[in-house]
Amino acid sequence: MSDLYVKIALVSVGLLIVLLNFVDISSIASKLLFRNKPQQVVEQQKGFLEIVSLWYQLKNKCEQFKLNVASEKLDEVFPLLNGVLEDEKLS
Repeated sequence: MSDLYVKIALVSVGLLIVLLNFVDISSIASKLLFRNKPQQVVEQQKGFLEIVSLWYQLKNKCEQFKLNVASEKLDEVFPLLNGVLEDEKLS
């Protein structure tokens, strides 16, 4: 009787090993454990993109109304965005 239990246990372990080769356990576990976090990241990205869009709108309005000092100050506050704007003008 004990030999039967050992054989069943060995077959079960073998099936589990084979099953783990075909199933991506890490992606399933991450989906179950971190359901809400990716949505929060998307919301943060939307907020950041909205800020960038508003910066471009303000910069364009300053240039449109010939507010050169204000435009320069915007460049000082957001130098990385200014570099992106210059790259877009070149292409």
